[in-house]
Amino acid sequence: MPHEGGNLEQLKILLVEDSPEDAELLSDQLLEAGLDAAFERVDSEPSLRAALDDFQPDIVLSDLSMPGFSGHQALRLVRQNGATPFIFVSGTMGEETAVKALQDGANDYIIKHNPTRLPSAVIRAIREARADLERQ
Repeated sequence: MPHEGGNLEQLKILLVEDSPEDAELLSDQLLEAGLDAAFERVDSEPSLRAALDDFQPDIVLSDLSMPGFSGHQALRLVRQNGATPFIFVSGTMGEETAVKALQDGANDYIIKHNPTRLPSAVIRAIREARADLERQ
């Protein structure tokens, strides 16, 4: 049964992920859940900076650990550029790391091996960010 995205128009989802295969699995899962989305994948600070300016994502989904670049660096960079929702999607996130990620400004975290919450977490984070913007 597809998850209804409600009245959200096509979403722009930025994947900070070093593995093209993992990025494809994430995008497939979101599309299969009924989200209308365009995806872009980056795996370095320069490509993330460029994507934030050019792609202007509605949300960022980031792996935690990648060669030469970390999810925490990605989170700091995204937060410096505004209030774009940010969700960690990682296979290696213990409770302590997850708590720190939330304290540092991540909206949520999803474990790669159990991604069933991902579509609803994406929709919720985007709706909350848009509601915050409307209140300002």
